[in-house]
Amino acid sequence: MFCLNFYYENRKTKTLLQFNISSNTLYGWIKLKRETGNFSSRKRKREFKVLNPEKLYQYMKNPKNADKYIREIARDFGYGKETVRAALKKLGYTRKK
Repeated sequence: MFCLNFYYENRKTKTLLQFNISSNTLYGWIKLKRETGNFSSRKRKREFKVLNPEKLYQYMKNPKNADKYIREIARDFGYGKETVRAALKKLGYTRKK
């Protein structure tokens, strides 16, 4: 990476100003280069849960579930509120006002 070559030839301060990056970014790149030998991205430590849209759609078609709050739906499915909110948005549901 060009930025690290510049860093090795010059000082830290000059590199940070030249590329307009923070010292945390620079040190993160140095650490990544030292640990892996390249700059490919690291694997995620966890995978995101994805709510099955078909199950959610069937759940929402039931009249007694249609008026539930997102936190109640999330509790019923065992997911977080944000996961349920995003899934409902993809299905075309809007929040209550």
